[in-house]
Amino acid sequence: MSLKHALLGILSYTPMTGYELKQFFDSSVQHFWNAELSQIYPTLKSLEEQRFVDKHVEVQQNRPNRKVYEITDRGRDELARWVREPAPPADMRDPFLIKIFFGSELPVEDVLIVLRRQLEEQQKMVAFSETVLRGRIEHASKEHLEGGRAPTFWALTLDMAIAYRKAYIDWCERSMQLLEAAALDEEPSDDAAVPAAEAAAQD
Repeated sequence: MSLKHALLGILSYTPMTGYELKQFFDSSVQHFWNAELSQIYPTLKSLEEQRFVDKHVEVQQNRPNRKVYEITDRGRDELARWVREPAPPADMRDPFLIKIFFGSELPVEDVLIVLRRQLEEQQKMVAFSETVLRGRIEHASKEHLEGGRAPTFWALTLDMAIAYRKAYIDWCERSMQLLEAAALDEEPSDDAAVPAAEAAAQD
């Protein structure tokens, strides 16, 4: 994702300061993207140089002046161009899957513990998304927008994030079942143990 275009998209709703942009990130797109102030300000400067945004200073008494950024017509054209542009599938980089890839180095019981912990963390994230994050999106839509279609699209992104985590939970559960079944198949049966015991007694 391009931070430049994300900032243009947010500024298309209303002019904001760099700090307000950071707040918007935290309250609306946290479930799939984040940005730090150390990234936001240099990007805003670049956008200003490209004439995609304008900056004006609001003088305040007894407080630091506010540097407010506003998207330009040129910036809206660039945002529209980018949204229309086809996006390649996102790369899947998951450190947890690297651990599972080398799971044969551990006893099955240890891998099951790791999978159980991951499942529980994903369950926590689903609960957090369905309550806190959805509430933040609803609050942000009321604070920054009056009607319009944008909140519908914001909710779609959260629905995707929740669906991804639920799929992760399903995968953890199926993986645990598979490994448990494989472990049972590897255990020696009682019938196999009897001849071995008899042979030992004869020696």
